[in-house]
Amino acid sequence: MLPVSGLQNGADHSGKEGITAIHYLDKRYPYRLGFFDESPLVLYTRGNPNFQHQRIVGVIGTRSPSPAGRVHTQDLVEALAPYQVMIVSGLAHGIDSTAHQAALALGIPTMGILGHGLHTIYPAVHRSLVQKMTGENGIVTEFPFSTMPDRENFPMRNRIIAAMSDALVVIESKEKGGSMITAEYANRYNKDVFAIPGRVQGCLFKGVSSADQAAQGPFA
Repeated sequence: MLPVSGLQNGADHSGKEGITAIHYLDKRYPYRLGFFDESPLVLYTRGNPNFQHQRIVGVIGTRSPSPAGRVHTQDLVEALAPYQVMIVSGLAHGIDSTAHQAALALGIPTMGILGHGLHTIYPAVHRSLVQKMTGENGIVTEFPFSTMPDRENFPMRNRIIAAMSDALVVIESKEKGGSMITAEYANRYNKDVFAIPGRVQGCLFKGVSSADQAAQGPFA
């Protein structure tokens, strides 16, 4: 639960710089988050993502994907296009940014969940990507405006990706890391978890293999 000072910090910037604060009692608050006690009291968003979208698919994976991993990500997003989905990811290097870019290219709404405040974009190289995430797209965080992208924030970010997703797809992952944390949350939240591994000989296969073995999804 955020301290009062943190809530005030975020409220001070609501309505400024295109930022909207959505409290958990607000009808715009994502109903999917309402099922879980550890969901944030408030979200800060820039853009206009539809939190109540009928189908949301999380697409996550390694920050250092193989060329095949990027192609798998693009193919997956393209295959999902006819089903009127929203793509959710974490705006990180690698699979995350590839998923966002593929969605934008295909006109599929996409939402980036951040591990810091909206005063900055991390990694900075994705500022141009975020500028394209307008209309039904957007970025979202639970962290007040000036919160830095500290390491401990990202596992907290990952639980929101898991909770917002109706299904989660992990594309290439090491045995330990953010993707596995997100997959663990998704399993705990009874979400469908799917996996696309890297080369069997490579380290990026191991985490996805673990996620696949633990997944609760009917096709995992």
